[in-house]
Amino acid sequence: MTLNDAIAAELPFLRAQAESRMTTTVEIGTPGPWRFDPDLGRDVRTLTVDFTTKARIRVRSVQQQTESEAGARTIVTVQRELHIPIGSPAIAPGKVARVTTLGPLSDPSLADAEFTILGVIPGDQMTARRLLVEEVQT
Repeated sequence: MTLNDAIAAELPFLRAQAESRMTTTVEIGTPGPWRFDPDLGRDVRTLTVDFTTKARIRVRSVQQQTESEAGARTIVTVQRELHIPIGSPAIAPGKVARVTTLGPLSDPSLADAEFTILGVIPGDQMTARRLLVEEVQT
C-alpha cells in the first residue's frame, strides 16, 4: 500500500471528524443593501440565502487586520477561515456567511456575525472546504 492509498483510505474518516467539530450554523447567500434599523439601533441588511450549512470559524495562523477611518468611526476588518463540509456547493467571492446558531463551544461574540467570502483556500487531501472570509467590525 502506498502513502497515497493510506491517505485515501483514511480521508473519509478524517472528513467526518472535521465535520463533527462544525457545530456553528451559517446561512450563505447574496447580501442586500444596508439600512438602519431603529429598533436594533444599528445597520442591517437582508440576505438572500442560497443554502444553510454547519460550519467552524477559525482564526488564521497569520491574522490579518486592517483599520480605516470612515467619518468619525474606525472600521476594523479581520480575516478568518470558514470551514464547511467538503461536499458543500461552490461559493463565489462576494457572498456573505451569516452566523445563525452557535455551537456549545463557540465564542458568544460570533452571534449574528457576518463574513464576506473572499475566496476558496484550495488544497489537496482537505478535510473541509476552507473559505477565506473577512469580518468588518466597527
